[in-house]
Amino acid sequence: MAYFDNSYETRTTLRDRVARLFETPHDRKVRARAARIEALRALSDAELAARGIARDNIVMHVFSQRPAR
Repeated sequence: MAYFDNSYETRTTLRDRVARLFETPHDRKVRARAARIEALRALSDAELAARGIARDNIVMHVFSQRPAR
């Protein structure tokens, strides 16, 4: 039996576009961190090791970084 995960769909809905019009700086920071976590989780263990990050520490790594201004 095949399993399909649609949670990673990248299509932007009208609701998402309208929500971004009213987005606060905090919302942008949260969305940027979530995107960074998703990008790091997509890397292989070897790629993470080359960056000095353990898979178990991805979230801690992202939240310990200073935000770019």
